[in-house]
Order: sequence, then structure tokens, then C-alpha cells
Amino acid sequence: MAVVFRNHFEWYVAPKNLWKMDYDKLYRIWKALYSKSGKSFEDFEREIGSYEEFCGKRWGIEVLNENTASHFLAHLFKCRYSADELRLLRTMARDDKKIDYTPSLYIDFDRNIMCSMFPKPENFENFVPDGWSGRYGDFSAMIPADKRF
Repeated sequence: MAVVFRNHFEWYVAPKNLWKMDYDKLYRIWKALYSKSGKSFEDFEREIGSYEEFCGKRWGIEVLNENTASHFLAHLFKCRYSADELRLLRTMARDDKKIDYTPSLYIDFDRNIMCSMFPKPENFENFVPDGWSGRYGDFSAMIPADKRF
């Protein structure tokens, strides 16, 4: 994931569900899907957990935005990589794992922009916080030249 925060660019490799920015939106969609499938709310909470438990998996951060980014990124400190490190990791990875090192998400906390290149049906753009711009598409031109790999 490509991240801009306080005019600083970083790469992160971390579980993708952590990056679905608005957990309330995500939780409501999962709840609706369970309901449509005929499962009960009790089944849903047993499998997914209560809303508080669900958010607890992301350190209690309900909405990942410019106000919570510092707290969130502090938890992912060990998940930061330089472009050189990612280039090396991708080179060394087995062919079936190289995709794990392909840029797939761009979040600019300074400008409230999120752009996803995750394969469908991930739809990260549906989970941006209110007031943010989220879209699906190529963001490679937004990556500083010295940070590309």
C-alpha cells in the first residue's frame, strides 16, 4: 500500500482488510449479506463478532482517516518498506507470491484521496470515509519517481 501522510510517502505491506477505511460501512454490508443469505444476526455475530469486536481487530479504529492515521500507522511500523526492499522481496518471491508485492492501494491522508487497483470484487472505493474521494484505477503516476519499484 502506498501512503502519504504529513507530506511523507511510505510503502506498507499489511493485511488488506485493515485498509478498508470505514469499518462501519464494511460491517453494515457484511451484515446485509448475512441477512440475504438467510443467516441470523446471531450467526453473523458468532462469525464476525460484535461491532466493537470487529473494530478491535484494528485497534479500535472505526474510521481510518486523517484524524486516526497517526495511531493506525504507528501499529504498522514494522510493515513499512522502502522501494528498494520491495523490489528485492518481489525479485526473491516465488512466482505465485510476486503479486503480493504489486502496488494495489494508494491513500493520501493529506488530500483525502484513496485509489485502489485491487482486483474486483474488493471495492475499496466503497469504504472511504465521508468527505473522501475514492476510485478504482491506476495510480502509478501519483507515486514519486524515486519511490517506484
